[in-house]
Formats: sequence, structure tokens, C-alpha cells
Amino acid sequence: MDCREFRDRHALLIDVRCSALEEDEMREHMRECPRCARLDMLVRRSLFLVRNLTPIEPSPGFRARLDARLREVAALPVETLQRRPLPLAPLFAAAAAVMAVALMGTHMGGEPAEPIRLPPVVASMPAFEHAPLATPALVATVPTGMSIWPAIMAASQVPVHYVATEMADER
Repeated sequence: MDCREFRDRHALLIDVRCSALEEDEMREHMRECPRCARLDMLVRRSLFLVRNLTPIEPSPGFRARLDARLREVAALPVETLQRRPLPLAPLFAAAAAVMAVALMGTHMGGEPAEPIRLPPVVASMPAFEHAPLATPALVATVPTGMSIWPAIMAASQVPVHYVATEMADER
């Protein structure tokens, strides 16, 4: 399987609408091709985020206002809907050129500027926070019949500090 064929069939893999043989071929291609594996990861993460967003509710009366506005625009003549070039555009271009020349003139004749010295940056380890493994977003996907990939993705991203905490408790 090549990358083009993978991209063409990728939606079927995401929607679990391909045969087991096709799925095996695609998973094998992802093991061999980091670009297609990255594409798969990005699409799956994006879908995970979008599916877990709170629904957007339009304001009351939105549909009526939209329909009224569309009727207004449909009644206008085509000439008024076409975009006309702004007559002030050349004036703005000339003003920008004058500003550029003025700025260059102020920097050309002055003394050289002192280098900016900033204090050193001191980094420290952030405080340890216990994060739950089962986030509400992950739990919400389980009873909806979605694939197991959100759980696999969450498990693969568990921070290393869980292991450090368990090892520290054993001492």
C-alpha cells in the first residue's frame, strides 16, 4: 500500500467501515510510514477533541433573523453585492512608504543602541499534581460505542511521574 491509497482509504479506517484485511494493510503501512502514522494520529486526536466539545446552541430567534437577512440580500441587485476597489488604497500605500522612510531616517543617524541585557532564566520543576487517569472526556466516550482508541491514546500519554511516584512509595 502506498501513501496515496492510505489517504484515500483513511476515512474508512476511522469510521471502522473497512474489512479486516484492509485494516491490517493500513496498520502495517502506518508502522512503516511515519508520515501516514502522524496523519492518523492527528485526525484521531482532532476527532476526539471535536466529539467532546460542548454543543453550541444558537440564540433564540437566530433562524428567523438569518432568514430575514438572507431575503434582504437576495433582493439586492447584483451590482451592489460586487466588491469595488477602495479609492483610499493608494493613499494608504503612500502613507506607509513615508512612514518607512521616516523610521529609517531616525535609525540611520542616531548612536548605536546598547544591547539589551536580560536576567538569566531559572527553571524549576513544577509541583506534582495527581491527575486522574479517567478524565470526564474519556469516560464520556466509553458508553457511546466509540472505538477503544481514546483509551489507548490516553494510556500512551500517561506522564512518567506516575512511575516515579510509585517507586518513591516503595522505598
